[in-house]
Amino acid sequence: MPKKQSTSNDSKDPRRTALEIGKSAGQRIAAASKSAGKKVGRAAASVGDLNKDGKLDQEDAKVATAKAKRITSKVSDGAGALAREVAKHGMVKDAAAGAAIGAAVALPVPIIGPAAGAAIGAIVGVAKNLRSPAKPAAAVPEKQPKPASEKSATGRLRRPR
Repeated sequence: MPKKQSTSNDSKDPRRTALEIGKSAGQRIAAASKSAGKKVGRAAASVGDLNKDGKLDQEDAKVATAKAKRITSKVSDGAGALAREVAKHGMVKDAAAGAAIGAAVALPVPIIGPAAGAAIGAIVGVAKNLRSPAKPAAAVPEKQPKPASEKSATGRLRRPR
């Protein structure tokens, strides 16, 4: 009987044992894992190589630290500007005043303490701000009605349609 020619799909060959098939699959998985590991390593090195010298070293860490400092500085400047704008609002001023008073009043009370007193005082300050009547703006003058004589004079100046 002639020998059967080997096909591309050797797993269906009845002469191959399960052990040989397992070894073959294990070798293929190991090769794929090794290749993927090398690719991931190269990608990580290229991402981490901030000074583009081809290797990860202390210089890359210094570049990353400098960039982090710049970003942190910009964020803190923005937060400071926002805090200054918020501090101008009347409700914030009332809440701060209420918190200070609440903390001072709650100091001798053993169960409440200054932190809870400050929180309660801030809530009271905000409530006071919300319930108080709106303060009239001095810079915005109220519109006065025109006298009757001016109305009639302006009526005569208009052209008929």
